Amino acid sequence: MTPISVIMLTFNEEANLPAALDSVRGWAREVFVVDSYSTDRTVEIALAREDEGVRVVQHPFENYSAQWSWALARLPITQPWVMKLDADERATEAFQQEVTERIVDPGTKEAGFIVHWRLIFMGRWLRWGGLYPNGNLRIWRRGAARLGTRAVNEHIQVEGPVGRIREPIDHGDQKSLTQWIDRHNRYASLEAREMEGGRLKTETEPRLWGRPDQRRMWLRNVYNRMPARPFLYFVYCYLFRLGFLDGRVGFRYCFLRAAFFYWIDLKHLESRRTGEVPEVVWPPRGEAHPALLDSPLQRQVDGRANASCR
Repeated sequence: MTPISVIMLTFNEEANLPAALDSVRGWAREVFVVDSYSTDRTVEIALAREDEGVRVVQHPFENYSAQWSWALARLPITQPWVMKLDADERATEAFQQEVTERIVDPGTKEAGFIVHWRLIFMGRWLRWGGLYPNGNLRIWRRGAARLGTRAVNEHIQVEGPVGRIREPIDHGDQKSLTQWIDRHNRYASLEAREMEGGRLKTETEPRLWGRPDQRRMWLRNVYNRMPARPFLYFVYCYLFRLGFLDGRVGFRYCFLRAAFFYWIDLKHLESRRTGEVPEVVWPPRGEAHPALLDSPLQRQVDGRANASCR
């Protein structure tokens, strides 16, 4: 197995989690699922994989950065490398092979690696529209990660050289379009809360010729100063970045993304007019899972007395 710890944050991911866990089974030496009180079968699915090395804990959700900060501070990570994998993502065999070669190489100097993903939407890989290649820092040496305070689209940074993994992971959400819209409505409120004077608050330095995350922040700041932004975004993605080559699905996704950015603008304008922060409507959370209430690992990460975890 590869000396890497995979961490997944989950909430109501029963539709996605089995495939995500399958994709790292037999490859990652350690897998942690950090659940925020799902109301579906997410925890049961993860617990059924304990004999495969999957370890499950629960923690109250505040925002994405806070949840990641808690996970990195409390989980008993034993492997020298850590990887962030969302429940709707899949680590392909080609990706696994490249990562293994890079991190077991004694000559590797990188402190972290940027990972690209292939977005699969409505059954089709969207290759155009500026959607690929992309990339965020997803793999880092244990203890090297630093997180900012963004409530959504959290940025993980490391001190030291950053490399790139050429082979992508697959991002294919199996939930319904209704759930996609509901989730992006929340994201729009969170993004609008991050707006300050027409710019996004971020600890990532915006740079046109920097890393993919730095370039995206630079482009977002340029975008936020333009008139008719959602329309121009659609034209940019669908025409200039050749989104039309992805057919009808490409049109649908470019349109939805433009609408998402319009929601952010509207929520920010409403906030300036009313003086109220944009409302985020979170789905109801469940109770602690009975199988985890007094498990050794849960006691350990909670810092309860006499905790022990083997």
